[in-house]
Amino acid sequence: MDAFLLTVYFLVVIYVLYQMALSLESQLEDKVIIHLDETFLTDQTQGQLSSQPEALRLKVRAVTEEGAIKDSKIKFPMLRLLLGNTPAISSIDPERLASMKTLGLNELAVSSMLQPKIDIWVKPTGQQPIKPLPYLSVTVKNGTPDMQIYLNWDHSSLEMFGQGNRIVRSTPNMPRDLSQAQIYSVINPGQTVTSNITVEKNYAYNPESGQMELGRPLINLKERLAMSKMTDPTKESKNVQPLYNLDLMVGIKPVTGQNRDIINLLVPFSFELEIKPDQIALPPLRWLLRRTDQNGQRLRSWFWGK
Repeated sequence: MDAFLLTVYFLVVIYVLYQMALSLESQLEDKVIIHLDETFLTDQTQGQLSSQPEALRLKVRAVTEEGAIKDSKIKFPMLRLLLGNTPAISSIDPERLASMKTLGLNELAVSSMLQPKIDIWVKPTGQQPIKPLPYLSVTVKNGTPDMQIYLNWDHSSLEMFGQGNRIVRSTPNMPRDLSQAQIYSVINPGQTVTSNITVEKNYAYNPESGQMELGRPLINLKERLAMSKMTDPTKESKNVQPLYNLDLMVGIKPVTGQNRDIINLLVPFSFELEIKPDQIALPPLRWLLRRTDQNGQRLRSWFWGK
């Protein structure tokens, strides 16, 4: 009798755990993470710099670093173009050096902060909600004292699903005719400029307003998930797939320089999409789900529409 009661007890416990697993599983959502291929970005940009005499003369070099907006803890990858050499501590004004040290910066950090640099980043990156992305946001920060930066939108492009697309920068009162050349964005010393961009085919003419308006988002992450391969959450391998590539035409030249002094870079931002199905934190519940193939059912419904 004791063995029978004990068996019944364990069966009831397993059934309750199983129902808990199903309840929790129904509340889970898959996660998507947008990654930037930092190695490709750095190598390709540095290769272009190494072949241009003006870039060699100005000692411009490319690195990728993690950055953040002021007062924000959220980090994002950026391309950083460093100009010249890191300034020597002896060349820094003593009062300025002392004031920066009060912020907790050591001498190496102070020298790095004062080096002329150009930062370029494209968002969104990192974990994203599963919803449409209307634009890409391109930000350029000019941290040099005497250089101008030009963004040539008509010579830039965005590739998705193997097809290149003309970039259109979103501006108030979009013109009726998108075949017109777009004005360069100019970032002067000390300025930071952010532009929202999408592709030309996403715009449509609104006869009521007489302007071109955005008819659809750049990409719908929910639809993108539906097109993706199924992920097995019980395996360690990652489900990473190409998302889109932005080739951004950037020009850099001294403020007082001639056009022949310009450094032209086709900066390649290559993005990938990582799909991570959410998992229940309790190992016993995950074990139950694997045994009953509930994760597989959820994934099939997400990715195959069944």
